[in-house]
Amino acid sequence: INVEELNKNSISKNENDTILSWIKYLETIRGYGEHTLGAYKRDVLEFSNFCTNKNHKLLSPDKYIFREFLSVLSERQLSRPTVARKVSSLKNFYKFLIRDKIISSLDMSIFKSPKLKRSFPKSIESNLVAQALESIMNNESDHWINLRDRAVLLLLYGSGLRISEALSLKRKDAPNGEWLRVKGKGNKYRDVPLLPIICEGVREYIDHCPFDNKGDEPLFLGKRGGELSPRIIQRRVENLRYELGLPSHTTPHALRHAFATHLLSGGADL
Repeated sequence: INVEELNKNSISKNENDTILSWIKYLETIRGYGEHTLGAYKRDVLEFSNFCTNKNHKLLSPDKYIFREFLSVLSERQLSRPTVARKVSSLKNFYKFLIRDKIISSLDMSIFKSPKLKRSFPKSIESNLVAQALESIMNNESDHWINLRDRAVLLLLYGSGLRISEALSLKRKDAPNGEWLRVKGKGNKYRDVPLLPIICEGVREYIDHCPFDNKGDEPLFLGKRGGELSPRIIQRRVENLRYELGLPSHTTPHALRHAFATHLLSGGADL
């Protein structure tokens, strides 16, 4: 929690302390991730400064100040998802205030989000995924790097991991067996299935990796032995997309959706 960032905004000490308590609650009790915490904090600070400029108190909201805030957001032509997130942030904040009896009550119906168009993730044909996994080994990079990137993509497509989940694995977590326990969003654990080809791919990468990482050190390493950046894998998939003429929606996250789609089309139970 960046206390200085809160302090430099034009809010009272009481409001400052309240926002800090809320962020701490989301982090320690609700298990919210770093990116979510950062976005929620910025949204509430933005509304706090808006209230201050309107000679209104953050801890005494009403429907008029909130409607005016939404009007300003509309004038800025922000996207609907962005506005919806800001509304969600404020709704979460005021629910916390009621929960901790900082305010007595509040009509939560004032926090109405704009309607969002439902978009369904696009999958990638299985033969194209196989082509990409095969082609990745023909890259001019060092052999162990090709093996590393292939192992990561195998985890995304073969077990449905998010890229952040795959890259957060430690050396001691190296897939070995039929199941792998991963920590996902909200620090929640889940067990994912492992195919033999995934374990073999990761093992081959480990055998050729020039760095002897152990225990709690990252499983997947960068070229100089440090932690592997997600951007490296994203860029690798982008290159494959151009080289093989894959669909424009081919991304590491699309491989996770393809995992689920292909399981269902193959007869797996929902």
